[in-house]
Amino acid sequence: MKKQWFVLSAIAVMAMVGMFVFENIAAAHEITRSKRESRNVSRGRIARTVNPMSALNQSLIDLTFGVKADQETLAKVLPIYQETREALEKQIKEAREAADTKREAAKKINASVKETYTKFTASLKEVLTEEQMTKLTELKKERRTEARERVREFRRSQREDRSDRSRDRRSQREDRRHR
Repeated sequence: MKKQWFVLSAIAVMAMVGMFVFENIAAAHEITRSKRESRNVSRGRIARTVNPMSALNQSLIDLTFGVKADQETLAKVLPIYQETREALEKQIKEAREAADTKREAAKKINASVKETYTKFTASLKEVLTEEQMTKLTELKKERRTEARERVREFRRSQREDRSDRSRDRRSQREDRRHR
């Protein structure tokens, strides 16, 4: 009887500790996420730079699952993606080291990324069929449209938040006057 009681007590304690830890982890994650989002927002604007590595990764995912390229095509395309990835990493590193400000680095990265992506697209056209290339381009445009919509929605919510805050300040001032 005592063993059962001890086991049940131990399980109850572990469950309570687990719930406490889970709640704190969730709260900490929320704080971290809000800090990360505020870093990407500068004076109400979303950071304009798109991570070129992320775009490259998404392109490979789209080719694999959206276009549904066969194994042979993927085997031919993977070295192209790898070369492009290495070139982008090198260009980003060099631009960050050479630039004095983040803005200069972003301009240098943007210029070199455009050139790299032009070469990348030309290499893909040599391997993919016209139908596959068209489908990949459509998926890329669709993703770009979705991203723009998210930016518009974010900016809209930022404007609404600002107008709500200014409305609150006005009402607080009026309340003080009436007192």
